[in-house]
Amino acid sequence: MHIVVLGGGPGGYSAAFEAARLGATVTLVEADRLGGTCLNRGCIPTKTILRSARIMADVRDAAAFGLNAAVATADIDALRARKESVVDELVSQIEGSAKRYKVRVVNGTGRLASPKSVEVALAGGGSETVEGDVIILATGSVVFKLPNIDHELEGVWTSDDAVALSEIPKDVVIVGGGVIGLEFACAYAAFGSVVHVVELMDQVLPGNDKRVVKQAQTSLEEMGVGFYLGDAVEKVERVDGRMYAFLRSGTVLESDMVLSAVGRMPNSAGLGFPEAGIEMDRAAVKVDEYFRTTVDGVYAIGDLIGGMMLAHVAEEEGVVAARNAVAEFSTVGAEAHLESVRYDCIPACVYTFPEVAVVGSGRDAAKERGIDAIQAVSKFSANAKALGEGESGGFVQVVAENGTGRIVGCQIVGPHAVETIHEIAVAMKHGLTVRQLAETVHAHPTVSEVIRAACADAAGKCGC
Repeated sequence: MHIVVLGGGPGGYSAAFEAARLGATVTLVEADRLGGTCLNRGCIPTKTILRSARIMADVRDAAAFGLNAAVATADIDALRARKESVVDELVSQIEGSAKRYKVRVVNGTGRLASPKSVEVALAGGGSETVEGDVIILATGSVVFKLPNIDHELEGVWTSDDAVALSEIPKDVVIVGGGVIGLEFACAYAAFGSVVHVVELMDQVLPGNDKRVVKQAQTSLEEMGVGFYLGDAVEKVERVDGRMYAFLRSGTVLESDMVLSAVGRMPNSAGLGFPEAGIEMDRAAVKVDEYFRTTVDGVYAIGDLIGGMMLAHVAEEEGVVAARNAVAEFSTVGAEAHLESVRYDCIPACVYTFPEVAVVGSGRDAAKERGIDAIQAVSKFSANAKALGEGESGGFVQVVAENGTGRIVGCQIVGPHAVETIHEIAVAMKHGLTVRQLAETVHAHPTVSEVIRAACADAAGKCGC
């Protein structure tokens, strides 16, 4: 069978490689370089920049560790070169995997021409129609642009512009206090910029637990970031080389740059999906739990279908969709075994200083779902490793079902949060209880001991 994958981001190339591994002939259509937004303009360059920013912050705090260090300064050309070298290395690895799996890569802009074909405007000129037994749509997302901000105005950036690293502004107004906005706020503050964050909601990281939000905001405020919550940028003007952001509250913020970081939206416009009979939910493609669209033989995954718009979610959806496609269209005379994704076990991470990582539900959200939930909190201020590393702010908060001890969720703000959250994700995936985690010996000294302490407290509270 021949599978055509439209889009070469994390979801698309994961689907292509899995389908090839299962024996399908695969064609992967990508307009840009393999890796999509995540690798080329999103997750990877942002985290590479944040690593440099972290070193800047550490040098600034060197005296607290008994060290005499010169003040670090940013070399923008060197920062950009390092970022690009990391991205280039990872892109080449994905290209190598495509060759190893014998996936044919077509470079060009694809459009769904029919339920069985993709029309490609080739990057080198001309066009090609690629036909397949199954098509997996993985066109990702694009930057959402507020209609009241002129994004063509010099001095107005999106996240794409920010990761290009053309300059580090002396001062910057960031529109949006979500994940993207806070990560850039953290990086710029560490590099020495004066940072203002404007968020329409009355809290940063909308939808997150209040304890998480408070700790994250406090930490950024200690870095010098200013917040304007429950407010909005109504207009942006450029006067004599300076940017002026006019807020709904009447406040006017002056800066070098205005960074619009209000999120992303599914990339579906003009790609032929409704014309082929695919049902849409505004910009998102509608799918069932097996990633089947309303057109037989066409699947969709990743940011294109909305939901948790995260690279690792797209990867998992891509793998599962490929398995389902092969199972459905290769099975003769027997019902195919189809898979779905358990989203409640997938972590979401914010790479600020300190890091934020959450999985599952908070206590309030669990109670809204009818779960009799308890929560237990353990702080990094009592952890030897965190104290030694000078990162004793933050906490681990475990949410469990009363009586059974089944883990419902976890929120971590603190050192190595984006790594340690996976202990909880594994436990949730396989039905482990807080008692079982508490009875598992953790190495000392490690920050993971805070998870064990929180689970021990939770086990006592829920009586399991």
